[in-house]
Amino acid sequence: MSRVLLCLGEYAKKPYFVERAYVDVYSVEELCYCLIRNAYLVDEEIMDGRLPDWMERECGLKSLAEKLRQIKEEGGSPGEYAGMVLDYVGYGSREEIEKAKEEMNKGTGLSLYEKRKARADYLAGNRRLASALRIYEGLLEELPEEEKELRAKIYYNCGVVYAGLFRFRDAAESFRQSYDHMEREDAYIGYLAACRLYMEETEYLNFTAVGGPGHKLALKVEKLMEEALEAFEGTRENRMLFTLQVCREEKNSVSYEEEARRIADELKEQYRNMVME
Repeated sequence: MSRVLLCLGEYAKKPYFVERAYVDVYSVEELCYCLIRNAYLVDEEIMDGRLPDWMERECGLKSLAEKLRQIKEEGGSPGEYAGMVLDYVGYGSREEIEKAKEEMNKGTGLSLYEKRKARADYLAGNRRLASALRIYEGLLEELPEEEKELRAKIYYNCGVVYAGLFRFRDAAESFRQSYDHMEREDAYIGYLAACRLYMEETEYLNFTAVGGPGHKLALKVEKLMEEALEAFEGTRENRMLFTLQVCREEKNSVSYEEEARRIADELKEQYRNMVME
């Protein structure tokens, strides 16, 4: 049975407009849902005074409103401020609340570019890869040339996202761009790993044999590949493939076709979710 949520306060006649998420909410529960789902958008703007006024006037939650005003007066962070709402209402699990607070506090003291990157990082971490990539690409177009360190980090994250979308050639190019802006070893390792996944074996071996960073780091890439393969062996996906192999070896064509279709449908759905804007 699902956990029953007891609603607090009154249902507002006039909504509170959450500017960053561009949505109206009519109760503190709707607000909590919005905060958890859009934690990466929360920053100092939420502490402008409108929220406690709305809670007191529309929802009858004077005690919570006073707690929020006190946090602001004491110089609290956006995470503390919005986290107080989540804690007071008891909406979401402790893990969800703490994760939301952490995301909110990441935006404190960041530049506009860094906040947008944090938003894209959040989306990428939640497998909304196409949405994250769109933000990263927009940032790369707008960033001043002198922002080399931030540009290198964005290119690196683009490489990670492209790899998650199985676009290994694009991933390699992004990792290379990251390395060109800041010569970090992890960027070049990402570049080599992506090259290894899209190049023919002979082409890759010739590429890494010519000297330079590739020659030195190729063995480290191979070790990481072996570790990744070992980690994959214990995953649900590997068990799915093992089941499929058993059906094929037993020449059970009906079970094999059904299992293959089920796995393909599941993978398609996962990929659709990743590329969905």
